[in-house]
Amino acid sequence: MEMLWRGALAFELVRIPIMLYKATRERRLPFRLVHAPDLAPIGNQRICTAEQRPVPPDEVVRALRVGDEWVVVSDAEIQHAAPRLTRAVEIRDFVDPHEIDPVLFRKPYYLAPDEGGEEMYVMLREAIRRSGKVGVAELVLLHREHLAALLVRGEALVLETLHYPEEIIDAAELHLPAETRLREGEIRMAVELVRNLSTTFEPARYRNEFRAKLLDLVRRRAHGEIPEALEPPAPARPTPVLDLAERLRESLERTRRRSA
Repeated sequence: MEMLWRGALAFELVRIPIMLYKATRERRLPFRLVHAPDLAPIGNQRICTAEQRPVPPDEVVRALRVGDEWVVVSDAEIQHAAPRLTRAVEIRDFVDPHEIDPVLFRKPYYLAPDEGGEEMYVMLREAIRRSGKVGVAELVLLHREHLAALLVRGEALVLETLHYPEEIIDAAELHLPAETRLREGEIRMAVELVRNLSTTFEPARYRNEFRAKLLDLVRRRAHGEIPEALEPPAPARPTPVLDLAERLRESLERTRRRSA
């Protein structure tokens, strides 16, 4: 497993040496854009919009627009903006897990103890586990300051980066319906249907069917097979409101039979 960086986990006056690792891996198929006649890969160029010419890497810099002007900011200046946090995960608070809105969660990382930090690592892990709390921390990762949640998964401390509140789009922008004209009986049947379909969450039960089918298609093409013509998926059609009660009753009967 590739280590991203090593530093310290700061817990008030306690500093635990740690190593940070990715907790997930991308499973996307590595498609490339190619030229259809000769299947040669297509390269990307950075073009200056003023001079209409390719720009060499040493002339590419970061800038932010302020009014009508562009202000250039160097990598060193970006790092200097938060030097104290560059190689540390600073725990700020401990909160109840349900207080963190799920929409805030971004990406998980594993924390492992570095040399000399094993006992303190276990101490903090068990303190979080037994208290039922989640740590709220800050760190700098990939030139960006991140808010993060520190939690326990099995024997590992997991650092889950969070969105800052200003990054979340308010759902009120969707103009969602607040009321319904459905009868109470239909809502009760829907509640019972949800309960009948409820089970224990087991991630291994779910599979990325799209990736598997696409990979199978690519393998068959590589062996010279010509797959059958594909029809575009039919558009989703909502259940007519007039048929809703009957569809709910049929669904309930199906789930009751499966339970029996």
